Amino acid sequence: MIGSSLAAAVCIVFVASSTKPKATSMWRKRSELKHSLSRWDENCVINLGFSNVKSHARFTNMDRSALDFLHKVVERSGIGNEACLPLGLHLIPPDHSFNATMDEARLVLFTTVQTLLNKHKIDPKKIDILITNCSLNCPTPSLSAMVSNKFGFRSNVMSFNLSGMGCSAGILALGLARDLLQVHKNSLALIASTESICSAGYEGKDKSMLLANCLFRMGGAAILVSNRPCDRNKARYELQHIVQTHIGAKDDAYTCIYQQTDDEGIGGVSLSRSVVHVAAEALKINMGTLGSLVLPYSEQIKSAQSILMHKLRPSAKSTPYVPNFKKAIDHFCVHAGGKAVVDSMKVRLGLTDVDVEPSKMTLYRFGNTSSSSTWYSLCYLEAKERVKKGDIVWQLAFGSGFKCNSAVWKCIAKVSPDGSNAWFDRIHRYPVTVPEIAVY
Repeated sequence: MIGSSLAAAVCIVFVASSTKPKATSMWRKRSELKHSLSRWDENCVINLGFSNVKSHARFTNMDRSALDFLHKVVERSGIGNEACLPLGLHLIPPDHSFNATMDEARLVLFTTVQTLLNKHKIDPKKIDILITNCSLNCPTPSLSAMVSNKFGFRSNVMSFNLSGMGCSAGILALGLARDLLQVHKNSLALIASTESICSAGYEGKDKSMLLANCLFRMGGAAILVSNRPCDRNKARYELQHIVQTHIGAKDDAYTCIYQQTDDEGIGGVSLSRSVVHVAAEALKINMGTLGSLVLPYSEQIKSAQSILMHKLRPSAKSTPYVPNFKKAIDHFCVHAGGKAVVDSMKVRLGLTDVDVEPSKMTLYRFGNTSSSSTWYSLCYLEAKERVKKGDIVWQLAFGSGFKCNSAVWKCIAKVSPDGSNAWFDRIHRYPVTVPEIAVY
């Protein structure tokens, strides 16, 4: 549930073409365990296993029924003991203050960005575009201004901060960077993705709002995107497509993930029981658009025939044809939003256990890190040396609103994991068997 160190995801993407973006290695920084523990000693030192959840949470304002619910959900969440919570949530009682929230943001964003710039010897003044995204923490000045101040970016840097976009904001930020790079040639963009866990902590009795406490953990990613000709030879991935779907016009979709206060005035984020159903609806629309871009004609024809037959015979109980995306996609990085989400996407996309292994292992080790989770999954694939030149990778994320966003990459160079990969020091331990705990 709560780990003793924070693994910061540092992803580097280079757009090496003025028409189709190209990307180099999606590296994520995972310091050697000794160095990581030393670095986070001041911020993340308490390791609470499942057996200690109740004893820690009982010092909050939650009653017995809320504590029992929290304990049961955590046991069945598919999240292991290495996932991290910020310092504010280790304290007794937990600290959800603005200062604790900002300390968390600085810890994650400064570390990921600093590591990325240091590793690749990039002068901060070379950054032309800066994009930060964090759904729940939207301070003034913005997080992008905070990063710019810390690293001394140029006065004419194009700075953007995305908030309230949920777990799919990482791909939204990537889409924004792509669009900007199509206009601004010979430019370098930095994307920093994280989520605020401190401010999302809930201590009331509403079960739908307690779920966020059980699923979300601390993490982050820093990504560089470039269209500079000098980066062409560094490219490992080429960005093929970004497809964004938003079904917020429907009330049930708009409110299925909703920040609010309960009847007692305690604030938190509510996760509706309908979230998996809404995600499936958004996925269906997203798949329709993405399928026309990536699927072979044989699959597109079968899908079109199924849709036509359903319109001609709406009373028929035949199951609609689900396109076989494995004929176009080699690797799947499904958002590790929760065990139910991953299992649902596995069924609806017709995937195997191996296909969803990166997402399940990301959930187990890191928890739901929101907008950075698909990058952790991609690093898992790289650490396992499964991504080969010519392979196609699909990042699929869901977020409040409700949104379903996809990014499709093509590997254009040999990918070899090194010590900077977030999984490098213990990839030999994975995959692990996550026990299924029955519900009585």
